[in-house]
Amino acid sequence: MKQIVILTVSLIVAATRLAAQEVRGRVTDKNQRPIEGATVVMQTPDSVFVDGVTTDSLGRFVFHRELKRYRLIFQHLLYKSVVKDYNAAGDMGVVTMDEQDAYALEEVVVRAERPLVKAENGTLTYDVEALAEKTTASNAYEALARLPGVLEQGGSLSLIGAGSVTVVLNGRPSSMSSEQLVSLLKSTPVSNVEKAEVMYSAPAKYRVRGAVINLVLKNRKSEDAFLRGEVGADFTQARYAQGDGRMSFSFGGRKVTADVLYAADYTRRRTGYDFISHHTLDGVVHDVEQYNTGLRRKLTHNVRTSLEYPITENDHLNMAYTAAVTPNIKTVENSTGTFSESSNVRKGDEQMHNFNLDYTARWGMNVGLDYTYYSYPSVQEFCNRAGNVEQEFLADSRQRINRWNIYAGQTHTLPPDWSLNYGVNFSFAQEKSAQLYHAQDRNDMASLNSDTKLDERTYNFYAGLEKAFGERLSLSLSAAGEYYRLADYKQWAVYPSMQLNYIPSNSHIFQLSFSSDKAYPDYWSMQDATSYLNGYAKVVGNPGLRPSTDYTADLTYILKSKYIFSLYYTHVKDLFAQLAYQSPDELTMVYQTVNYDYEQNFGLSVILPFAVGNIWNSRLTLDGSYFRDVSKDYHAVGFDNCVWRGIAMLNNTFRLSSKPAISLELNGLYVSPSVQGNYDLSSIWKVDAGLKWTSADRKAELRLTGNDLFNSATPNARVNDRGQRFEINQHADSRFLSLSFTYKFGGYKDKEHKKVDTSRFGY
Repeated sequence: MKQIVILTVSLIVAATRLAAQEVRGRVTDKNQRPIEGATVVMQTPDSVFVDGVTTDSLGRFVFHRELKRYRLIFQHLLYKSVVKDYNAAGDMGVVTMDEQDAYALEEVVVRAERPLVKAENGTLTYDVEALAEKTTASNAYEALARLPGVLEQGGSLSLIGAGSVTVVLNGRPSSMSSEQLVSLLKSTPVSNVEKAEVMYSAPAKYRVRGAVINLVLKNRKSEDAFLRGEVGADFTQARYAQGDGRMSFSFGGRKVTADVLYAADYTRRRTGYDFISHHTLDGVVHDVEQYNTGLRRKLTHNVRTSLEYPITENDHLNMAYTAAVTPNIKTVENSTGTFSESSNVRKGDEQMHNFNLDYTARWGMNVGLDYTYYSYPSVQEFCNRAGNVEQEFLADSRQRINRWNIYAGQTHTLPPDWSLNYGVNFSFAQEKSAQLYHAQDRNDMASLNSDTKLDERTYNFYAGLEKAFGERLSLSLSAAGEYYRLADYKQWAVYPSMQLNYIPSNSHIFQLSFSSDKAYPDYWSMQDATSYLNGYAKVVGNPGLRPSTDYTADLTYILKSKYIFSLYYTHVKDLFAQLAYQSPDELTMVYQTVNYDYEQNFGLSVILPFAVGNIWNSRLTLDGSYFRDVSKDYHAVGFDNCVWRGIAMLNNTFRLSSKPAISLELNGLYVSPSVQGNYDLSSIWKVDAGLKWTSADRKAELRLTGNDLFNSATPNARVNDRGQRFEINQHADSRFLSLSFTYKFGGYKDKEHKKVDTSRFGY
């Protein structure tokens, strides 16, 4: 404990010293409105020029200088100049400038509003910082979740009308897992984000297909060496207490920029669901009721380091190492009911290591190498009693994955205003999984043992053309050819994409997009393995799983740069998902990931923002769509399930105070009943709230947030079709209160990190 106190005090002292090595402040008018574009000149007391900067959209300025005595001169065409002398570095506070007499027009009031969205080169571009000013968002992830049309549920983002969405940084795909990417975005201050580019159909040059959000970070190069960072901590109270802490440092010089991030995240979460089944076996209906409660506990250590070296001004070499280590994972599930009583305990150690090397040349070439190693050994202790029958065993499971990714791309600018891009992307993966049962009740379980190897290879070739026809019309066309091989499954496929942007006037924007993509099931679900959940339910692998292919078309109309209307259609062939079915051979509920024949979805979405003065900002999102899931041969029974679904979201932000800066956010969500495979899903609704305080120098921030205040955001499922009758009532631990504190020092600037894709790992 003593060492922890000493370390904490040392960090605070170091942060205070670093913060004192810069000169910063804000420039406002007499009404405390920020002045953008003001020139701030730093001089020595004897009027020798030292440096000069301009204020940003919030009136902020910063000098990375340390002088004992200096003079600051504040200048703007519409305001009277201000000259001030100072004797120390640090925060200069607020500097007020008076209007020039010649420009002060008391009878004329000019009001302007920054546009919510712009159409640029076939993308919908949002000013993230302008959006964040109207919310309690304090980091990049929260800002993304508040983008118009983006739906956030359970730590994942989706785009209404396009489904799942891929987030890339500065135009380059990354190789982190979804959880690691979320952690990175949550540690990135929203002030470091320049804009977000939303694409319903990403060009092939991004090396990802389908819907994409490109997060563009601000480029704040400095000729002088700097050290910046951020420290923060969160405390969350749900059913159990949880928390995380993080430290991030950036070092920059003329030639080298380096970043180090460490974060520790402790999770202790309750799970629970009731399974009520009317199971028909040999013509007899068995009523089974099982009540399941569980607990998942883990402590994850995330480490990221990166190094950027500019060989020349336009040649850059980037190296990165990312690791996520979670020792001593423990998951417990107890099940009681009319059929059996069981205890299921799983313990394991999970780790992932990723190395990335990326080089960008001045002639438009980009090449890179990415390697990922993943390992998850675990032991399951299972005990079940059903009547007079007892079952007890230990199961040793392990999964090990080695995956390589090699890519190269080239871009050319051609006359007149044409752009050509092409490249290759090769991926190789080797996965080894095994499961060995040790019966403790003298029963022979050798038939359930499995030991499999997968060798997956993907060869991707792409090419694209982009053309601007004046200022009103732009077109992007691209296609990717792919050869995929996994065991005996081999397939050639072509994935075209298109974006057409038409702007007849400044008040009207039209965008038409078409995309195609392929998704792959996770490796563990493709194994010939069986895992027991409780005395009534088990998970069975499916070696016959195949990738899915989707096609999406979207027509978007934007009125006055803020009202957005979208008409969309999606068709997914061989969509895969895990579903439950009542076995016809035994009194067992089987969970298995299967391929549908197809899923269809078409609908219309409307986004309507409005504001009441400077106090209340709101945005209403409405979406209506038709869903249909079809599988003609689902365990010999099949299904054809369809529904009209509606979504309504209302986001509100209230500015309670300017000095100090305090804002309140209140958001609501409603989703009408929907379908998933043969499931009929119940409606859900959700209310979130947040209160944010920001210090005058914007270095410190304190937030209190409440998620799913009425614990109503988890749907229940019901099946009553073709002899299958059961329902699943979930008791998710989604309601929580969180208190977080963040402090930035040294003019913190987070860097771009690559994402390690582990979405198909684990089980």
